[in-house]
Amino acid sequence: MAFMKSALLVCITAVAVLYLPNLWTKPLPVLISGTTAPGFEPVLQLYRENFANGVEYPIGGSAFSVYYKGSKVVDIWGGYADSEALRPWMENTMAVVFSTTKGVAATCMALLVDRGQLDYDRTVASYWPEFAQEGKENITVRMLLNHEGGLSYTTRDITEELLGDQEALSQVLAESPPVWEPGTAHGYHALTFGLYASQLLRRADPKHRTLGKFFKEEIAEPFGIDFFIGTPFESFYRVGRLTGDISGIWSTLIKGLVDPMNREMLVSMVTGKNKDIFTVLERYPLMAMENYRRAEVLALEQPSATGVGTARAVAKLYGILANGGQTIEGQRLLSEDIMSKFIGESKAPSFDRSIGLETSFNLGYEITKIGGVEQFGHPGSGGMQGRADPQCKLSFGYVSSYHSPFGIGNDPRFSALQKATYECLNNLEGQ
Repeated sequence: MAFMKSALLVCITAVAVLYLPNLWTKPLPVLISGTTAPGFEPVLQLYRENFANGVEYPIGGSAFSVYYKGSKVVDIWGGYADSEALRPWMENTMAVVFSTTKGVAATCMALLVDRGQLDYDRTVASYWPEFAQEGKENITVRMLLNHEGGLSYTTRDITEELLGDQEALSQVLAESPPVWEPGTAHGYHALTFGLYASQLLRRADPKHRTLGKFFKEEIAEPFGIDFFIGTPFESFYRVGRLTGDISGIWSTLIKGLVDPMNREMLVSMVTGKNKDIFTVLERYPLMAMENYRRAEVLALEQPSATGVGTARAVAKLYGILANGGQTIEGQRLLSEDIMSKFIGESKAPSFDRSIGLETSFNLGYEITKIGGVEQFGHPGSGGMQGRADPQCKLSFGYVSSYHSPFGIGNDPRFSALQKATYECLNNLEGQ
């Protein structure tokens, strides 16, 4: 009985804290801007409706962009980059995209493979000998990028100071043992994926650059991608101020209980199916969401979680990939051969021991199906998204300053816009 009373009190408190403040929030004017190509106007109309009916959060801002056959067909934005300061979301406003950064990191790794400087099926230790410690000698690059290496957390906390010291960070990563036997299971490496990838890239890259610097020099600048892994202080003013549900994973999942994926993940946490998630959070003090409002944190290279960019940049990058690896002008980023591996060599979804759901990752990208069509890309905490559909040559980018409780690819803001885009495409192709 005492347990039931305590549980009821927790639920009542959660409702009071999460929902009641909204009753006294004064509504702000709805601000929407952007363009759509002929035939995609319904996407803009739905976006307007989402702000009017509460699908989009009034105290935040967002942007949505779509590329089709290498050309931009949707580029819309609205709301506020900072509602407290009444700073509207602008054309060049950026957002922290959290784990959507991982898809960008995976593209960097693919570029090295394409150039013959990295091999998915060689061991990580063949490039980085110190990595072979603690039973990691047989972990391949493919296993690492597929979240199969058992390296979901480290033996020491990943602090702000450690992220700023590449050599010390390298030592901590190399010394950390696998949590499970590598290759026997997969579990989302939420905060270590990009750190290991960057250290590996430093060894394979002839110039020994970090992943953030490699991305800047080899992809962002040559292809005009407005995205950073390590945001310069002088660009911080363009970043939307993070708001919304930033109090922690428990309140996030509780607030998002309307979604079956959130409920399933919560059950897995309660029953201990994905017990690794607690250690992951303990080992990463910077996980507190308020840290992602700090310029000092975003300036650090954390290719798992601190990427910053526009929706247009995310969609443009995936638009190149969806278009066979090249721009419409013929500028090539990746070969068709490497592109064919992203979906072609993927595995069926299976239980993810970190998230507690069935997931499918391949070569750093999450593989999903939408209406029978396979996509690759990566979602980010709070509802961020970057996806490519190579069959339809379609790509999507969605970013927001409002951190929603839907961070595992299940955010209704993005889902509705994506569905509307496919409907527009079907109508155009049927004409």
